[in-house]
Amino acid sequence: MEFARNLVELENVSVRYGHAAILFNINFTLRSGENWVVLGGNGAGKTTFLRLIRGDIWPAPETGRRSYLVNGKSQVSPIGFREKTGIVSSDLLDHYRINRWNPSGIEAVCTGFDGTPFLYRKPTDPMLARARQVLKTLGLEKLVTRRVLTMSFGEAKKVLIARAIVHRPRILFIDELCAGLDAESRKRVLEILELLAEQGTQMIVAAHDRSEIPDCVTRIMTLKSGRIVNSGSFLTPPCPVKNAFRADRAQTRSDVLFQTKFEQSRQHPLIRMENVDFSIGGKQILHQINWQVCGDQNWALLGANGSGKTTLLKLIAGELLPVWGGTIRRFEPDDPQTLDEIRKSISLVSPDFQADFPASQKGLDIVLSGLYGTVGLACEPTRKQILLGQSLLQAFGAENLEKRDMSGMSYGQARILLILRALINSPKILLLDEPLSGLDPEARSTVAQTIENAILAGSTIIYVTHDQREIPPSVSHVAVLKDGMITFQGAKCDLGRHFI
Repeated sequence: MEFARNLVELENVSVRYGHAAILFNINFTLRSGENWVVLGGNGAGKTTFLRLIRGDIWPAPETGRRSYLVNGKSQVSPIGFREKTGIVSSDLLDHYRINRWNPSGIEAVCTGFDGTPFLYRKPTDPMLARARQVLKTLGLEKLVTRRVLTMSFGEAKKVLIARAIVHRPRILFIDELCAGLDAESRKRVLEILELLAEQGTQMIVAAHDRSEIPDCVTRIMTLKSGRIVNSGSFLTPPCPVKNAFRADRAQTRSDVLFQTKFEQSRQHPLIRMENVDFSIGGKQILHQINWQVCGDQNWALLGANGSGKTTLLKLIAGELLPVWGGTIRRFEPDDPQTLDEIRKSISLVSPDFQADFPASQKGLDIVLSGLYGTVGLACEPTRKQILLGQSLLQAFGAENLEKRDMSGMSYGQARILLILRALINSPKILLLDEPLSGLDPEARSTVAQTIENAILAGSTIIYVTHDQREIPPSVSHVAVLKDGMITFQGAKCDLGRHFI
């Protein structure tokens, strides 16, 4: 494949999913030597745009022309172009979880040589050597034999980055690269991208946040509601991310959620964990967790990728069970044991949970399922419940998602629906695993304020984040996990040198 000046050309191209139009009259040219960043809010069409350029999806019929330059000749088919590209996206990780595909880390990386979701041929020795080299460069040697479904979201995301670059792509497509990565991992990945750019790899990066744009970017485009609203040279240096919980944040639109307040019991802990261990696939994830959460406390849970944060939340939510000998008690003296009973009082938002919903699930049904703690509606909702769900969608400016399938939503749009789902039944405990990941700045501010309102209304939160700027002001206590063990737990003001 010879890369000349115009590698990809789009002329008046549109994209539709079913009856929903995603992109409108797109005119774009990708030239050799250019590195692009594509900005836009949730649902702007960034992910669809990347897939359109790469050739993963086709334009809507009779809406224009898309062409590729392959071996010096123009052609309509992406074959011959796509094979020389790599892509980093959470979609593949969702496919693994939905279909229960469970390759080892090195097997997942080796799928990048053929650009397939699973291995369809035995890797050669040179392929295995290259895969190990890339994993080592990313500091992922411990994940070579680990199964993808036993990894944390951040660990699996780094394996997918290794997969995207293992075959030395000429063009790299990156969709929300840093979502789910801890600070050290973000730094290392961005350094590797800069090195790839110096070696000639071109990039097209979709992002919400200018702080996550690699220094090699030369061109910028903004999408809004499926249309290109501006494009040109990228001259402005990246700016720091503002704290989502800033003092001058916009007025909340979530009053409909918290019309009444309730008091948490302070006589007994809400959560008591004693000698809790957890193992999966022969790998011990948590070691001797002893921790309790009281009704007058709100906690932040910190730690690097793979430290066990998500597993700890799932244990509290009843989604997982500890190794025999450890105990988890909830809302003593009641201590509900069945999953249905637990879900009436505890709501969980996590990237893993997002993959559990069927692609055909409608937006309103996703929100209303929170009333029952189920994936999908357990029964026909009442008229009152439907009106509540519709009012929530309207309050968050998401009424356009009411009848849309999950498959036609952006990652950020789906995340907003799952947050509304978690809040709709006014839970006593709200477990939040990277809740602002994948959200544009406006949505981050609104969701952040909504979380604060939930605390003021009486909900206790346990908040997992890699970004300390996201920690809500009302958080009073912090626990730090490292290699599956709690290395610090106590008042936020006492964290000091333990802060990571």
